[in-house]
This record gives sequence, C-alpha cells and structure tokens, in this order.
Amino acid sequence: MKNLLLLVFLATGCIAFAQKKEQKVLLTINDQPVYADEFKRVFSKNLNLLQDDQKDVSEYMDLFVDYKLKVLEAETQGLDTLPSFMGEYNIYKKQLADKYMKDSEITENLLQEAYARKKQEVNASHILINVTRNASAKDTLKAYQKAMKARKEILNGKSFAEVAKTYSEDPSVEKNNGDLGWFTVFSMVYPFETAAYETKVGEVSMPARSQFGYHIVKVNDKRKAEGTVKVAHIMIENKEGNSDAKTQIFEIKEKLDNGNGFSEMARQYSDDKNTAVNGGVINTFSRGKLNSGAFENVAFGLTEIDETSTPFETEYGWHIVKLLNKNTIKSFEDEKQDLSRRMKGDVRAQLIREDVLKDIQNTYTIKEDEAALAYFSKNVSDALLSSKWDINNLKDIPQKNIIEIKGEGKSYQDFAKLISNSQRQIGKVESKESLLKQWLIIFKENFLISYHKEHLAETDAEYAYIIQEYRNGLLLFELMEDNIWQAAKKDSVALQTYYQQHQKEFTKEKTYTLTMASTDTKKMAKQVRKWMKKGVENDTIEKDAKEMGHSVLFKSGEFQENHDALPSKIKDRKGVSKLYENNGVFLVFDIENIEPEGIKTFEEARGEVVSQYQQQLEKEWIENIRAKNNVVINQEVLKSLEKEFE
Repeated sequence: MKNLLLLVFLATGCIAFAQKKEQKVLLTINDQPVYADEFKRVFSKNLNLLQDDQKDVSEYMDLFVDYKLKVLEAETQGLDTLPSFMGEYNIYKKQLADKYMKDSEITENLLQEAYARKKQEVNASHILINVTRNASAKDTLKAYQKAMKARKEILNGKSFAEVAKTYSEDPSVEKNNGDLGWFTVFSMVYPFETAAYETKVGEVSMPARSQFGYHIVKVNDKRKAEGTVKVAHIMIENKEGNSDAKTQIFEIKEKLDNGNGFSEMARQYSDDKNTAVNGGVINTFSRGKLNSGAFENVAFGLTEIDETSTPFETEYGWHIVKLLNKNTIKSFEDEKQDLSRRMKGDVRAQLIREDVLKDIQNTYTIKEDEAALAYFSKNVSDALLSSKWDINNLKDIPQKNIIEIKGEGKSYQDFAKLISNSQRQIGKVESKESLLKQWLIIFKENFLISYHKEHLAETDAEYAYIIQEYRNGLLLFELMEDNIWQAAKKDSVALQTYYQQHQKEFTKEKTYTLTMASTDTKKMAKQVRKWMKKGVENDTIEKDAKEMGHSVLFKSGEFQENHDALPSKIKDRKGVSKLYENNGVFLVFDIENIEPEGIKTFEEARGEVVSQYQQQLEKEWIENIRAKNNVVINQEVLKSLEKEFE
C-alpha cells in the first residue's frame, strides 16, 4: 500500500492562480472545492501506473478522495509545520525554483553554443588594452581608440607579434608575442572566447570588451577538438653527460614489456621529478595544454586504456607514455550537465541573470523610490571608501521601501545594512557615488530575484504543480509513517493477535536445502552422480568434467517445491538423488534438508503479518477519516469525466 500511495498520489493540489479561470467543481470536502482539472491531471499522469480495475474514472475516484482526505488529515495534525518537513520542503522548493528560473531560452542557447564550441579548438593571438569595468567614459574611449589603432596597424601589414609588443598590456607578451596557442570553450573569458570563435581563420577581430579591458584577437587556426586524455610517462632527459638517454629509455621499455610495473619504473627511473612521485601520472589535459606538440601527438594517438607507446623524443628528452583515460566529446544530452555546471562560474551566468530580471520586470508591477540614491550619496560620508563608515551616523533615514512588489519589499534600512556590511570588501573604485549606484542596482536585482523565486508558483503553472506534488508527497509519507507503518510495526501485541486470527493465510511450501549439479548429457550426469556419492569436491568435479569436454554447474541454497529450476516431482530423501531432466539439462541433487509444507511461525511470517495488518489498519483509519469529513461529489461533472476518458 505504501508504494501505491507514493507512486500514484504524488499529485497536485489546488493551485490558486490556476483557479482564476472558470473551473468545474468535481467535489467538495467540508464545503471546500476540488476541481475537475486537478483530477484529470492526476488521473492522466498516473494512468500507466494503475491496475486495470483502477483505470475506470469512478473506481479511481475513491482513491482520489482518500488521497485528498489524507492530505487534509496531515494538515490537521500539523505535519506541514514540523521543522523536519519544512526543512526538506524548503530545500527542494529552492532547488526547483532555481532550475525553473534558469530554464529559459537564453540558457538553452548558451548551452548549445558552449557545446558547439567544445567540439572545436582555436589557435589565437591577442593584444590586451587594460581598462577597468568601472572606468570613466573618457578612459574607456581612450582604451578603445588605442585598441583600434593597434588593429589598424595589423590590417595595414605589420606583423601581429610586432604590434603586440608595442601595444599589449598583457605581461605575457614579452615571452609569447601574444600567441596563446590552442584553447577551447571555458578556457578564456566569455567575450574573448566569443571573439575567437566568431572570427575566421587569418582574420583580426574588432575590440572585444571583458572585465580586463579590450582584446584584439587574431585567429591563427581552428581544428576539431579531441577531448581530453590522462597519461603517465617516463622521461629520460637529454642533458650533458647523459648521451645514453635513448639507450636507457629502450632498456626501460624492454623491462615494461617483460612485465615490470609502469608506476614502479616511473618512480625509479623518470627524470620528471614532478610526476615520478605519482608513478608518472600527468593531470588530464586537452590539445594545446602542454608545451610539447610532439608529446601531445603521441598521447592522443593512443587508443586503448593501458596501451604503452614506443619510446619517442621531444625537446625535453626521451619518453614512454601510458594511456590511463580518454574522454571523447559525448552527445549534447550527456555533456549538458557538465556544461551547466561550468556556466555557473562564467560570464554566461550573468547573461542568464539578466534574462531572468527582464522576465521579472515584464511580469510584475514594480514600485521604486527614485530618491534613494540621492539620499545615500548625500548622507554616507567618504569614510566608506576606507571601510570606516558607521551606520549609526545615518540620520533621518526614511521609513519606507526603496523597492517593492504588492507591498512586499526592501527598505532604506535594509540598504544601509548592506552598505555597512559591504564596505569591508571595497576594492579600487572610481568614486563613492559610482560604488553606491552599483550596490543599489545589485540590491534591487537581488530583491526582484528573491521575490520571484518565492512567488514562482503564482506565475508558473508547471512549477506550481510540481512543488505541490512534492509537498503532498512528503505530507503523505509523514502521515502514513506516523499513523500506520510505524504504529503497526511497534504494536507487537496487535501483530500477535492478528497472526493468531489469520494463521491459515500464512502458509509455506515444501522447501529443499540442497546443492544442484547440472550438465548437458545423461551420460555425464551419471558420472557426476558417482563422484557426488563418493564425496568428490565440486571444484574437482568441474575440473575433471571440463577435461572430458563437458561443463558442470553447481548451485546451492533453499528451493521451494515449485521453483522453476526443480523438476515437477523430487523424491523426498536426503543425500544424493537419482538423475532428473528439467529445462533441457540433466540434474543431480545433494539434498541436505527437507522442510515440509505447513503454517509459518510468527517469526517466519512477520513481514507478511506486518504488511497485512498495516492494510487492515489503514482501511479502518481511512473509514474513520471519511466519517468525520463531509465529502460531496458532483455526479454530473463525474459523468462528464467518465465520458472524456472512455
């Protein structure tokens, strides 16, 4: 009964917003309406889970009424106010709201874009012109013009490396001339990544703005991504005084081929001390992540796990590589979860947030006090910039909300607390006014998102249905656990009484404790029987039979008389049996014990007793609940539903 309850009746409750339209009342419970739409949704959703006699609308109606009464009873008992219930329900509610708020068109587009980029690698060079996120319009324009000047020189024929050394403010330019090598999705900041993927090979992008400044990107090449590999290696350096590096690496390879362990050999002989201590293991990498194309070529060329390369030479020395793991790019559905996780720490998360905020602004009537910024700019002193501002110095603070929806909002006092708490994390800022403006924007946005999340059930029907299903499911579980399941298990006197009254229902079949030998021919079975009668060990029988070209399988345990593995009739005698044929094989049994059919003891039947007693208890309990509540079914609406689901 417990499974039926949880599977069939994780159903929806009465959703307030869904009842704004005209709906048909299917029934009332204590004069409170239950609508036909709820019944239809539950019935349709669970149709495949129902037994044949429950697929009739009128038959299912009894289960539905019981379900509604149980939810009402759980609320009457206050189970929806218990800390254990509220904790679990609120965690799920928050997680589900987060999911629904992010399941937007822009989220899906960004996931598809990230997946497409993951399948391709880009080789690019860049020039960085520094400008902070909060820079003045004058400084921003100056940085942009500098970036455009650098780009123009490249387009006019100057080498990218020369222009990069002249203009780029990325410290690494002195070593790499702006060349970043190969990379793929999530390797660079999103605006830079986008410029690289959207620029054709050989071309130079327009300036792309990120939190670091303006980037000029030249795409050198593109290629299909190969995923990632994890390898271990043994390296012998080509260094002065070690002219025998090649000889040594081939000697090591010979030892590996003769069975020596790779990890042990790496620890003993590898000159790469950073990896030797870990058995030569290198962290997982993709193409372009190591400073050796030759090494990557060999690593990605291995195809079988534990495959070991022949010795090869790079600029660092001689190597042997062993493949530990290889991750190719999977389907979009298989990659989706990982892409979503990585997007959380990326600029893409801000794009999704902006899309959510736009949706919120289109959904609600938002009231804002436009005087807030002016008030705080005037009344918060410059001590804020040195993290020494005291909230207690704020005088005549307005006693009203800065932002609100339907009377629920955030006040001047709330924002003052945010200023006080946030001043300890102040970095480099342009001015007090720009900082307060930025904080006020975030303050308002956080309220809008928090409000929308809390009231999502009022605007999203699917979310409302699912969260109500979960709530009711939790309540039903708590209700049945307290009133039926645990009550039945703990009442040992009642269980014993029930057993005594229903003993004849708890019967057991004849049971054999035996070892079964099966083989393919009658002749082999006869030989197996001889061996078994002599007490030959099972392992020995299997081995000797195999040498004779036959296989013998042994299986031991308890088998009831009607078990499919047993022939229809077995002679009830302990010891090695005669030959039997069943399911196309020949059998011999070594019977250790025979338990006759009869009535199970209480201990043997305890599980069945508890289950049946729970069902009886529940039946009596639901009859009591029905008796104390007034249920009126609208027969006209019920008949229309019967016709609809014919």
